[in-house]
Amino acid sequence: MSDISSEDSQFTCYLHLGIILLTCFTLYRFFHFHVKAALTLVWVFLLSLYGCFAAIFCAAVGRRAMTNWLVARGFAYCAAPCVGVTFEIEGEEHLKNGPAIVICNHQASLDVLIMGRVFPKDCVVMAKHSLKYVPFLGNFMRLAAAVFIDRKNHESALRTTQNAVEFIKKNKLSLWIFPEGTRSRFSKSDLLPFKKGAFHLALQAKYPIIPIVIANYTDVYNSTTKHWPGGVVKIKVLPPVSTQKYTPENVGELVDYTRNMMLDALKDISNDTKTE
Repeated sequence: MSDISSEDSQFTCYLHLGIILLTCFTLYRFFHFHVKAALTLVWVFLLSLYGCFAAIFCAAVGRRAMTNWLVARGFAYCAAPCVGVTFEIEGEEHLKNGPAIVICNHQASLDVLIMGRVFPKDCVVMAKHSLKYVPFLGNFMRLAAAVFIDRKNHESALRTTQNAVEFIKKNKLSLWIFPEGTRSRFSKSDLLPFKKGAFHLALQAKYPIIPIVIANYTDVYNSTTKHWPGGVVKIKVLPPVSTQKYTPENVGELVDYTRNMMLDALKDISNDTKTE
């Protein structure tokens, strides 16, 4: 009887120890994630502030859009290393084929660090309207000629698109767009359906499309599980896609072709065979 009691006591002791260790690990991971998140926010503030001053200088020398490149590289070379993120890039030479409509898959908030590494010169960003009112970040983006679009207001979105075409054509600028429209947050290598706006814009501007693919990085950063160990994020710039043979009537074919090409590249560089 005493032997059984001793075994029960020993089992209870191990159980309690396991619970304590699991709790400590969970708390450590939670703390580790939020420290890195806070550090990233600090860099967003500092680089946005820097961007405001850089925009004034760039505007003075007639290179207003160059502000985006200067701040983007700050995210890539200053902010990213501080939170343990590095990059492996393929096809960067294709970014020299501008001006173009540059499209990229959108996974999570960490994209702001990653896009900084491949953001081309003389390029502006199309962003959701709400970012316009974010302190410092919104100020910098407005000074850097960002194109803010309100997707909930069709007439406003259409007017913004038309103005954007005129602006980038006049100034010979590229335009960066996330065609998925929102963060995918997939645990596997996949893409949300593409919205057609970026492709209609490319047809109107008579610009090629340069697709950029960021590998699935849930092993590097995962906001759902609050896990941020850091690591290498792979990026692949695909060859430009000509829009010359497409019209507004068959733009769906262009969307499907580009999305399928990007999805194949995404699965290839992610080495991800998981399915949902």
